[in-house]
Amino acid sequence: MRKTYRQWITEDYIFCTPVNPKVDMIMVGSYRCNLKIHTGEVMLEAVSAEVFLRRGYKATDPNGIPVTLLDSDLSQKLVIVEDLNLYLALQQEMLMEDDNVVVEILNDLPRAKRWSF
Repeated sequence: MRKTYRQWITEDYIFCTPVNPKVDMIMVGSYRCNLKIHTGEVMLEAVSAEVFLRRGYKATDPNGIPVTLLDSDLSQKLVIVEDLNLYLALQQEMLMEDDNVVVEILNDLPRAKRWSF
């Protein structure tokens, strides 16, 4: 399912990140420069926090609080899984609420892909 980041937020979804993600600050800086002139759609991918946690990964919410399977609002939490560098660049440039930022929710983490978080 694809919607803009703003639509997900207005539906009370919370975007979380993996614990201790591997972030490349050079890549974040490069994205920030490119975002200043980019006018097209920017795509992020996320998965439900429950799926993410059941796969054995750990996540934190935007406040730095660990996400657990016992959270009462677990169904409203999504974990950004694809290109955390871009996610951080969008946050730093304050472009998350832009209509060009689209988040696609994956049903599951593809097993064939090697995740880098």
